[in-house]
Amino acid sequence: MPIWKFTTKMKRNCNGVFIEKGMTVEVVTPTTSNPLNNPQGRDQIAAAFMTKYGVDMKKAQSLSSGYLDSVMSK
Repeated sequence: MPIWKFTTKMKRNCNGVFIEKGMTVEVVTPTTSNPLNNPQGRDQIAAAFMTKYGVDMKKAQSLSSGYLDSVMSK
């Protein structure tokens, strides 16, 4: 199972949610396709950021490749 690492690209304040550049989470997926490309994957990424940092990435509208770098490790 691939492990995807997501890192915030920039400091951001959106809808009262503060995001710092460099915040990183890892998500395990059953396939090699990027989880940012499907709703269930985005939910998984959002849950990881909420668990680790208490940051609501959905509310901050930051669950896209414009705001997150993604790297798959094997």
